[in-house]
Amino acid sequence: MVAPAEASEKQSEETMHDAIRNPIERITDAVCDVLAEQGVTALSMRNVAARADATIGLITHHFPNRAAMVKAAARASWRRDAAGVVWPETADRDAVLSAVKSFLPLDAVRRRRLAVWIGYWALAQHDPDLHEIHDEVHTALRGHHQRWILTLGFASEEAQRMADRLCVSLDGLMLYALLYPDHWTPERQLEAAGGMIDDIFAACARRQAEMDSLK
Repeated sequence: MVAPAEASEKQSEETMHDAIRNPIERITDAVCDVLAEQGVTALSMRNVAARADATIGLITHHFPNRAAMVKAAARASWRRDAAGVVWPETADRDAVLSAVKSFLPLDAVRRRRLAVWIGYWALAQHDPDLHEIHDEVHTALRGHHQRWILTLGFASEEAQRMADRLCVSLDGLMLYALLYPDHWTPERQLEAAGGMIDDIFAACARRQAEMDSLK
């Protein structure tokens, strides 16, 4: 059991650590918190400053405007979210689904993470710089899927088309799962995502059967 004095000292250390934490990290984390908890309409420098326990002056010292602040937060979010994903280099169905599961709102943590990205998506419609980050994210995700699809023997152009279609389908699943959690239970999400992946393997099997029939 921790003694009161030790507990107080530990709390003081944690408070001090938070105070000296990288200010940019504090700000970008606060952007995510505001988006997840209050939504896009509440995303102001004032609300971010309050959530970060900082001053607006601290924010403007690092970011000239809200757009720059949000852009930095989006990049930080992508680095953090992508870091823990293991993408397969071959057509391993279970490994592909495991990577996809990292982005599905299967639990509270991933639901919150996706809520932040929905906010970024909304803001990107009128922000070219933020849209550029979304382009980078889509290109990266498509590239990961294209890589394993290529190992099934598809031509590069066809593999890219299939990867694009898979990304769009998964994005739709994620959005609906966030909006309708009672219907899109984790089990249904996994079933749907697995079906999307299986469609690609089925297309490969059909292609192989057609090639065999021509021999």
